[in-house]
Amino acid sequence: MVLKVWAYVADGLGGPDPAAGQCTGKVIVDSVSLVSGRLNASRGRRASFARTAMEHIADVALQPSVNGAVAALRELFRVEVAYATRHSATHQVLEAIQGDGQSFGIAEGEAILLGATYCQRILDGDLPSILRDVRADPVAGAMRMTEVADMGAFASVPLKLSDGKLYGTLCCGSHQPQPGWHESDVRIMNVIARLVADQVERDVLERARADDDVQASAITALLSAVDARDGYTGEHSRAVVAQALATARTLDLSDADTIDVEHVAILHDVGKLGVPDAILSKPGPLDEHEWEIMKEHPVTGGHIIAGMPSLARLAPAIRAEHERWDGTGYPDGLAGTQIPIASRIVLACDAYHAMTSDRPYRKAMPTQDARAELQREAATQFDPTVIAALCDALNHETTASKLNQPPTRGLVVARR
Repeated sequence: MVLKVWAYVADGLGGPDPAAGQCTGKVIVDSVSLVSGRLNASRGRRASFARTAMEHIADVALQPSVNGAVAALRELFRVEVAYATRHSATHQVLEAIQGDGQSFGIAEGEAILLGATYCQRILDGDLPSILRDVRADPVAGAMRMTEVADMGAFASVPLKLSDGKLYGTLCCGSHQPQPGWHESDVRIMNVIARLVADQVERDVLERARADDDVQASAITALLSAVDARDGYTGEHSRAVVAQALATARTLDLSDADTIDVEHVAILHDVGKLGVPDAILSKPGPLDEHEWEIMKEHPVTGGHIIAGMPSLARLAPAIRAEHERWDGTGYPDGLAGTQIPIASRIVLACDAYHAMTSDRPYRKAMPTQDARAELQREAATQFDPTVIAALCDALNHETTASKLNQPPTRGLVVARR
């Protein structure tokens, strides 16, 4: 962390950046020398401000937190309020506020239309990063926020994540004009902003890990419930997972989509928890009335998954697992690419495993016959591209390794 802070300070003040190459001792010394030189060359307020800035940055680095960094910015610039925001496509959300936000009419969690904010105007290049006197600026002075917040001075810099994407902004404001603010203060704000962005990414990763744990527990519990109710269904689901993963890899789906395929394959029959035992365990073929009840299981499964926040995004694919490519499936009559790709893959693998498994009322179909049946039904029951990929996965010389490969990340879902 110390290396990173010196990299940020040096970069913010226009000097060598250890992050741009190897963090060698010489680079660190050069960075320290640069900052020291700037301090020695400064006079009065600027020297004091620079020293104070370094102290605050060091404190934030030793005890990193978004609120701590925002508080450091407020103290450093001696203003009534400082805050960090997150930007969506249309709104700015206030995520961390330090100081008297109430007197500016702002509160944590509040969402403001981007077009109504100074921050967006600054990002668009309509305003400078530092507004020493907001009311004196013809653009800022005419904005409604100036009157509503009684804004006298304002400064904002972007919060950018390590991949270069904009996360939001780091801002500070005062009711009074701040003629002593200097253009170089933006550099210090950028250093603090980079520390904030680092912490935001750490926080996001921690939340993602916690969500993954919750999701893994939910999937395990559901699979255990299915196993307890019907041993065949649980074993069938695990077999379908291996084939679905091999098909997804053959189709070269993204990691995130492949993991969704894995989880839909695991959970595609969870709706059978709502099917009566007499139907679920019937040793012979189902009659028409029983089939109508059985056909409700995708809807039931979709409802179960939709009610679990950590899995809810999978609900449409669970519901659509028995839709047909030609639109004659159930429950909604979806057709073609209206059907989620995970559903299309799982349907094909589900059918293949069912055909090649022994059941109380029939013997397993030979694998070659099952593959021929899949190919006959391509473009009617099944997505032809999926069938080609499944058959390729089954025929390919590396099929065995693909089908025996553990799930992509066990029961842990990657965050998108």
